[in-house]
Amino acid sequence: MRNLFRDVRLALRMLIKTPGYSLVSIVMLAFAIGACTAIFSAINLVLLRPLPYEEPDELVVVLEDRPGFERMAVSYQNFLDYRARNTTLAALATTGFHLMTMTGAGGEEAAEKLLIEMESHDYLAMLGVEPVLGRLFLPEEDLPHGPRSLLLSHAFWTRRFAADPAIVGRELTLDGRPWTVVGVLPPEHRAFFPFHAAIPIGTRADESLFTDREVRTQSFTVGRMKPDTTLAQVQADFDAIGEGLRRDYPEQVGASRPQVVPFQQELARDYRTTLLLLVGAVGCVLLIAAANVANLTLERAMARRRELSIRAALGADRSRLVGQLLVESVLLALVAGGLGMLVAVWGVGLIRASMPFDFIFALNGTVEIDRQVLAFTLAVALGTGILFGVAPALFASREPLAQVLKDADHHASAGSQHLRARDLLVVVEVALALVLTIGAVLATRSLSAVQQSDPGFDPDDVVAAMVSLPADRYETAADIQQFWTELQRRVAAIPGIVGVSLSSGLPGYIGSAYEPFYPLGASRTPDQALMATIQHVDVGFLELVKIPLLAGRTFGPQDTIGPAVVVIDEQLADKLFPGQNPVGKHLQDRLSKQPSVEIVGVVGHIKQEGLDTPERTPYQVYYSYQQLSLEAYQAQGFGITMYLLARGASDPQPLAPQIREAAAAIDAHDPTLGIERLAAGLERSLKPRQLAVKMLTMFAGAALLLAAIGLYAVMANAVAQRTRELGVRMALGAQPGAVVALVVRQGMTLVVVGLLVGAVAALASTRLMTRLLTEEVAAADPRTYSAVALVLAIVGLLATFIPARRAARIDPMVALRHE
Repeated sequence: MRNLFRDVRLALRMLIKTPGYSLVSIVMLAFAIGACTAIFSAINLVLLRPLPYEEPDELVVVLEDRPGFERMAVSYQNFLDYRARNTTLAALATTGFHLMTMTGAGGEEAAEKLLIEMESHDYLAMLGVEPVLGRLFLPEEDLPHGPRSLLLSHAFWTRRFAADPAIVGRELTLDGRPWTVVGVLPPEHRAFFPFHAAIPIGTRADESLFTDREVRTQSFTVGRMKPDTTLAQVQADFDAIGEGLRRDYPEQVGASRPQVVPFQQELARDYRTTLLLLVGAVGCVLLIAAANVANLTLERAMARRRELSIRAALGADRSRLVGQLLVESVLLALVAGGLGMLVAVWGVGLIRASMPFDFIFALNGTVEIDRQVLAFTLAVALGTGILFGVAPALFASREPLAQVLKDADHHASAGSQHLRARDLLVVVEVALALVLTIGAVLATRSLSAVQQSDPGFDPDDVVAAMVSLPADRYETAADIQQFWTELQRRVAAIPGIVGVSLSSGLPGYIGSAYEPFYPLGASRTPDQALMATIQHVDVGFLELVKIPLLAGRTFGPQDTIGPAVVVIDEQLADKLFPGQNPVGKHLQDRLSKQPSVEIVGVVGHIKQEGLDTPERTPYQVYYSYQQLSLEAYQAQGFGITMYLLARGASDPQPLAPQIREAAAAIDAHDPTLGIERLAAGLERSLKPRQLAVKMLTMFAGAALLLAAIGLYAVMANAVAQRTRELGVRMALGAQPGAVVALVVRQGMTLVVVGLLVGAVAALASTRLMTRLLTEEVAAADPRTYSAVALVLAIVGLLATFIPARRAARIDPMVALRHE
C-alpha cells in the first residue's frame, strides 16, 4: 500500500510536468467515457434493471399468434381457459384500461375523467404489491354483478382526497354507479399507464367485449412461473392448452397459438437492437480515444527509456516499473472519467428528450445516472487506463541500459517495434472511424427517406381532440350521435375552422383496432381471416384528412340507417378482387352482424401506425360511425370515445381552448381529454430513429476528429524523429516537394490500409443495422462507401500534409546539428 501511495504521488508530479499531454488525453477520454456512460444508462434501464416487482425473472407475458398476424392480445375467454388449465404457472392474471367519470366526490362541479386499470383479482398479489391502506380485491369481487370495489392509486388519493386515511369504505360514483374504496396502493407501484384507480375486470365479464372469444382488447396477460419451472416447460404446457382450445372452438380459435415470453424481454423488444448498436458505436469511439492516448503515452514512455533503464540497472524490478506507468495511465483515466460524468449528464438529458412514451419507461422509470451507472463508469475508466497504459509500459521498460545509452537520441529508430505498434493503432483508428461514419451516413439517409415518405394523408393544419362520454349519461345510440352532431356544429362555427369530422382512431397513431374480414363465401374461421385496421368515421373524415378516393364514393348522409357499408383501402381491394372493381361487391365481417357488407368505395392506403412503425397488417377498412348500435359503441372497449378532428385555415392549435369550451357547453363534465396536432403522432413515431441517428452522427464525427488527431500526432512525431535524416536528404539535393511526398506517402499508406480494413468491417457490421435502414438504402450501398472513404482519405491527407510541409521547411544545417 505504501508503494501504491508513492506511485500515485509520483504519477501526479509527472502528469503536472506535462500539462499538454495530460490535458489532451483527459479531454479525449472524458468525451468517450461520458458517451459510454450515457448509453449505458439507457441500457441499464431497458435491458438490465429488473422490473419493480417481486421476483421479476419469474414473470412472463402470454400473447397469441395466428398465420399472418402475430403478437395478438389474449381474449378474455381464452385467458380464463389458460388460467384454469395450465399447470406450470403459480398465477395468471390480466389487466387493461378503461375511462370512467367520477362524480361522487364534491358534487357535479368536481366531476373528473379517470383512467381506470381493470385487473383480475390476483393481478397485484401476483406482482407482490401490498396496499398501504385496506386490502386488494377478493375473488368474489371479480365476477359479473359482484360487489363493485375500487382501489385508488397513491397519487390520486393524495391529490384528490388529501391522503385521508378514512377513505377506505367510502363510496365514489363512477359512471353513475357506486363503487366502494377497499384500499390504496403504495406510491412506488408502477403500471403500464399512470392510472387513477383500479377495478376488478370481471365486473364487466358479461359484456360482449369479454364474452366474444374473437374480441381482443388492448389487454396484457401476465403470469408467474412456478419455482424450478423453465420457460420451455411453460411454453409446452400452453401449446397443449392451445391445441385443446383449437379442438373445442375451431371457428373462434382456428390456427391461433399461445406464445409465452419473459416479461422484461417483451417490454424491451423494440429497443434492444438499437441500444446494442449504439453500444457498439460508442465502444468504437472509446477504442479510438484509447488508441490516441496510447500513442501519446507510448511516445512519452519511450522518451523516458533512459530513466527507466537506469532505475532497472539500480535494482528496480520490471513489474515495479510497469506498475508505475500503469498508475499514471489509470490516474489519467480516472480524472477523465470524473469529467466524463458532465458529458454523461448532457447525454442522458438528450436521451430523455428523444424517447417517446413506452411501457418500459412507465414501469422502470426514466433514464438516469444511478449507482449501477456510476459503477460502470468507474469500471470503464479503470479498464481504459489499463488498456492504453499496458502496452507503452511494457515497451518502455524492457530494453537494457546499454542499448539505450548507445542510441544517439531518446527515440527509437524508424524500424523499432514501438513504431510498428504506433502505426497499427493508427490503422485501427481509421478503420473504426470508417465503420462508424458509414453507419451514420446510412442511418441518416434512411431517416431522410422515412421523413420524406408519403403517409397517405395530410396531417398539416389538423388538430385532434379525444372526447370520452360517460356511459351513464348517454344510454342510447341516438343520445351519443346527438352529442357528436352538436359538437361538430359548434366547432365548425369557430372562426378559422374550415372542416370538422369524427373518427374512432387517429391516422398515424399507434394503437389501432383490428378486426377479421373474410372473402365472400369463405368460412368464418380465423384461418380464413384477413386482419385489418378499422376506423369508425363520420361523413367528411376521409376528405378532411385528404385520403385519396380511388373508386366509388365515401360516406354520405345516406349511411346512417339500413345495412352497414364499408370503404376499404387499395391493398385489401387488390387482395380480394385483383384486377376487378371492388365497388358494389361484398365481404364478410364480424362487427356488422350481417351476412356480408357492401363495399361502396376504395381509398388510398395510409401509414396507420406512424411513419416508422412496421404495419401489423397491410389492410384497412372504414365504417360509418352513425351505423353503430349502442352495443357496438360499448364493444369498442375504451368507453364511448371518439376523436374530433378539425382542420384550420392555418395551424388550429391556438383554437384548442375554444374546442374544449364547445364540448363543455354541451356536457358540463367536459369530456375532452386532450387536444394536439394530428402530425404529432407521426413525429413521435420517428423519435427512436432520430435519437439513434443523432447519436450515431455525433459518435461518427467524434471518431473522424479523433482519427485525424491521431494521424496528425503520429506524422508529427515521425517528422520530429526523422529530422536528421530529412536534413541529410535535403543537404544532398532532395527537393522540398520530394520530402513532402515522402512524408505524405508514409501517412497515406496507413490511411489506405485502415480504409481497406474498415470497409471489410463495415460490410459485416452494417448488416446489424437493418432496424435503422429502409428499403431505399442498402447496407452495402457503394455510393455511401465510396463517399465516406473519400472524405476520410481527404481528412487523412490534410492530417499528413501539415507535418509534411513542416518537414520540407527543415534547414539542413540545423538538421545536421540535431541531436
